[in-house]
Amino acid sequence: MKDNISEEDRHSALLVRDAMESMVAQLPAVHDLVPAAVTQGRRRRARARLALAAGSVCVAGAVVAASLALAGGHDARSARPAASGTPVPHESSGPVRPEGYRSPFHDIPPLEDRQLEGLTARERTQRADFQQKAARVLDELLPDSVGMVRPSYTNAWSYRGETADGKVFPLFLSTYYSRSGPGPGPCLKYINNTRGGCEHVTLSNGIKAMVVRLTDHPVPLVRTQIEFSYRHHHVIFRVESDPKAEVDSPVSGRELQTVVSDPRFLDLVRDVIKLPLPTKKPTTKGS
Repeated sequence: MKDNISEEDRHSALLVRDAMESMVAQLPAVHDLVPAAVTQGRRRRARARLALAAGSVCVAGAVVAASLALAGGHDARSARPAASGTPVPHESSGPVRPEGYRSPFHDIPPLEDRQLEGLTARERTQRADFQQKAARVLDELLPDSVGMVRPSYTNAWSYRGETADGKVFPLFLSTYYSRSGPGPGPCLKYINNTRGGCEHVTLSNGIKAMVVRLTDHPVPLVRTQIEFSYRHHHVIFRVESDPKAEVDSPVSGRELQTVVSDPRFLDLVRDVIKLPLPTKKPTTKGS
């Protein structure tokens, strides 16, 4: 069957077809959506797995770090020496000292040996334990101006405060049996060496005491002292001056009243009264 299209119409049709083919050729290719969707899903699952794995690693790392920190902190606490110079465990540096131990200071060695004559090993230990307790209690009760309190190596009545800048203030806590009755006695006995005054006071616990500010000789420095009677004993507690630094006693009479009124101080007085005394009196060469 012949085509009744004229030559002119055929030419026009060819132009239209060529134009349409050219336009179609310029259009982007149509992609298959299914593979793209599958690929995107796989990527999302891969990212989720990576995030989960990273989170697990972070959690595990945090747990390990926390465990190491706790273990390290525990080791540091157990191995850290005490402020008083307590040796680290497992070290062979001598006997292990209890926490809060205060290193005793030494007097004249021959005198120290004589002061311990007549005491058994048990009695010496009892005295040393009391001295450590007394040093800690006095350190808590006295003002910071006294410094850290240390005991004497042998003398249970002798202590001293040491400040960070090198000042040294001797402390004395002495008791002796008295038949003179209750009360600290008159101020008259200190009339020749008082510079800061002498007064009778009643402490908060009802004890009658005498507070004195005495003058040292030959350096005219002031030391503070309080004395009172307790259970048939005369008790004297004194904070000396530092003659080398030429500094008065750093404790006032009112501060000593506060110290003596504390029940912990009276516990020390009771303990010092019970301390064993040497059965053999110290001898002096040539006497």
